[in-house]
Amino acid sequence: MKDGMIFPFKKTWRSRLDLEYLDETSERKVAARLDQSHLEDGANPNEIGKKLRQFADYASKETLGQVHAGGFLHHRIVLNPDGSRTSPMALSNSERKKRICDAWMKHIREFKTSSSHPVIQHRLVFTMSTAFHDKLVGAGINPDIVLRSSLKTVLNRFQQRFYPTDSIGYAYGLHHDTDNLHAHVAICPRTAKGHYVGLSMSRTRESGNKNQMTYLMRAFDRENRKWDKLLSSPDKLRKVLEVHLDSDKMAIAPKISAKQLQVLREDESLHASRLRSSYQAIQKLERELQQKRQAQRTVRVMRNISRVFGWHKPAPLRSVEKVAGAVEKFTIREMQSLLYRMKQTYREDHRIYRQRYGFQTTQNYYAHHRTQSRRQGQSQLF
Repeated sequence: MKDGMIFPFKKTWRSRLDLEYLDETSERKVAARLDQSHLEDGANPNEIGKKLRQFADYASKETLGQVHAGGFLHHRIVLNPDGSRTSPMALSNSERKKRICDAWMKHIREFKTSSSHPVIQHRLVFTMSTAFHDKLVGAGINPDIVLRSSLKTVLNRFQQRFYPTDSIGYAYGLHHDTDNLHAHVAICPRTAKGHYVGLSMSRTRESGNKNQMTYLMRAFDRENRKWDKLLSSPDKLRKVLEVHLDSDKMAIAPKISAKQLQVLREDESLHASRLRSSYQAIQKLERELQQKRQAQRTVRVMRNISRVFGWHKPAPLRSVEKVAGAVEKFTIREMQSLLYRMKQTYREDHRIYRQRYGFQTTQNYYAHHRTQSRRQGQSQLF
């Protein structure tokens, strides 16, 4: 797709492992932005990091500042010293970065090299064009989730193409501090089995390079074409997203502030009542889904603890737990699908309300014309 995701460049890092650049909220990244502010004529340092345009439908970014691990590194950072496991999402961002660094360097040291300056990491940047970003937001899709999903898909294809019986390791973070949404990715130079990952940029018989970078860019192009087809067919897009593993997170819904909610309560119109009810129903289902997922994680933790201490449950009990787990997983999937559909309906209600009654963008809350008139009349009385 012409206006799809762009894959600009690669940089090989030999000095030391530094994953702070993956975190857009880290002191290192903030300092770097401030240092470069003088390069822009008339640049205001207070505005650095706020260049991304604010969309009414896309104001809350749950991925802000988060650093995640992928490939074999994902499986290693979940291990605790006592042998139990902790979900990466249950770890703080700082703890997650520390575990990634520790597992990364421990893995590299396992494989000796004759180089005096061995490769520590490869740095990649995946950028989403503004036009593509706008298309996704216009269709009610979270661009963060699309970029993250595409990144994982491409790297999985890369692994299957060049290391089919092995696993690569990587870490990444999404950034919103420029005009374009982009992802910084760090690739570990060694696979799980120790094979060197060079991310070669050419192919020659002498060197044995496989032009891996060209493959990555072609894989991203395939993702672009896939999304291009989906965005051009709303019905197909809806069917695909309803069964997507992150369907509830993929769909975005406009946020309603406390002031906006208060205005909707005071508005007695059918549209206001419907919009308020839809928004509150979404919030309630999101809380229930969060509780379900938390309970599921707790069950997995308890199961792992039992294995560590060698506690063996009777076979009938294990069978019952498996059935209960399958039912719970199915329930969560149904809740995700329902939440996706509710968000789609809510977006339409939100659009109708905005078009019919408008809202004050300066104070960022809805302003029903009749409500405004009533308030103005009340202020005149006083």
